[in-house]
Amino acid sequence: MVRLDRVDLILDGREVLSGISMALMPGRFLGLIGPNGAGKTSCLKVILGVHRPTRGTVRVLGQSPWELGKRAHHIGYVPQRSLAGRWAPFSVFDVVMMGRVCCIGVGRRPKARDRQLVEESLERMGLSDQAQRPVGALSGGQVQRVMIARAMCRKTSLLILDEPTEGVDLPHQERLYRLLKDLQAERGLTVITVSHDVSMLSGYADELACINRTLHVHGDPREVMESHDLGRAYSCEFDFFSHHPHGGGHHHHGHTHIKGG
Repeated sequence: MVRLDRVDLILDGREVLSGISMALMPGRFLGLIGPNGAGKTSCLKVILGVHRPTRGTVRVLGQSPWELGKRAHHIGYVPQRSLAGRWAPFSVFDVVMMGRVCCIGVGRRPKARDRQLVEESLERMGLSDQAQRPVGALSGGQVQRVMIARAMCRKTSLLILDEPTEGVDLPHQERLYRLLKDLQAERGLTVITVSHDVSMLSGYADELACINRTLHVHGDPREVMESHDLGRAYSCEFDFFSHHPHGGGHHHHGHTHIKGG
């Protein structure tokens, strides 16, 4: 479904990704983790074809992402919630219908079939009763479900989510992840999710990949969580504090820090 081969990415003169190689088989749920500024969002944007690698190759559905053409309909993307603000004045129904635009064609009228797909998508996300409300009036968890409905309202086989649980309380986080697992099972969906909450994500993902500019570790969540490479990937963040004059000199490597990462 997705293959990165020795991908380097330089943005504004800074190497954001270095030598990233990994493959993701169809129907798998990948959790992408790593500290702040580690290049996780940039990695998603390489997969989406927003950034072209400086070196190396990326293949999605067997092609370069920017050469997918109409096959790009198979990719759904849920950006960070801060980017959902632009939809605030629009109704939930209209925002989900925007997910159909690529299939309908810009400027073309939605047909009955499009409306039916939007209604089914809203029902699946438990949002039918919110259809006519403005997105800005919803809770954080509801907004994320709208964005997932929007991303799923096409022939989606790959769903990519950037920090879907950011600013969402614990019960809604669990609901979101359970929903993703159900969609994965129902549709044979491939899921890539970036999250800071490693412990929560590791309970739902089939595999974890930890990025901090380079790929430090990729594999079964339990093995990744127990790996020394995970601590090493996060440690450079804490080294700054330990060498800082106000850092107190002591720092701990280990899982206690990682959740905040």
